[in-house]
Amino acid sequence: VLCTIIQVDVGKKAYGISASKGVLRLTIRAELEKELYKLQENLENFSKKIANSYGLKVEFTYNDIFPETYNHRESNDKIREVCQKKELKFNEIKEAFRGSEDFGHYTKLTKGSICYIGNGEDYPNLHSYKYDFRDELIEVAVELFKGLSEF
Repeated sequence: VLCTIIQVDVGKKAYGISASKGVLRLTIRAELEKELYKLQENLENFSKKIANSYGLKVEFTYNDIFPETYNHRESNDKIREVCQKKELKFNEIKEAFRGSEDFGHYTKLTKGSICYIGNGEDYPNLHSYKYDFRDELIEVAVELFKGLSEF
């Protein structure tokens, strides 16, 4: 469970005047949806309690809510089998990535498994300005998805 402050915006450039409005923006993340909703509930309850004690009003809005990314075992097995059959390097990651993923919306509707075709562990992260996709990985991706389509 993770809560990160991404923006604080309070008052105006008016010296000697107390701020009457403010905005606090957070990113909240959790591996499981139930943990995310519990964190959300705790943050709201805490904020309301503090606001009420000072006679303030508090409002909540939410953007980019992503459901948990759940990998189904049979989908994982298919990816693993295709990689073995086609002799593609396969590295199963046990820890969930912290990035938001819309993939969780898909696995609410059907079975699936998210997988990454990466440049390797000693390569800049995907969202780094130093990242450069290795074109030779296109062939790897084609072989993987071709193999999955043959199931």
